[in-house]
Amino acid sequence: MDAQQVESLIREELPEAEIEVIEEEHEDERSEGAHFGVVLVSDEFEGMSKVDRHRVVHDALGDSIGGEIHAVEIRAQTPDEAEG
Repeated sequence: MDAQQVESLIREELPEAEIEVIEEEHEDERSEGAHFGVVLVSDEFEGMSKVDRHRVVHDALGDSIGGEIHAVEIRAQTPDEAEG
């Protein structure tokens, strides 16, 4: 899985979000899947806890997590939080 595929999966769940996906290098022979950093800015996150925001992203990525995706670091913010 590559960064564009990750972005596409997230975009299905959050079509209006600003999304940046960074494929991270890792040297761990114990894990086969890719590592990604994801930065999201969306009005959808207004009033949601950090855990709920991460849950939205994990749900969007579905079965890829633990398979093609070994790890994902998520920063999910509202537009106001991103400005500050």
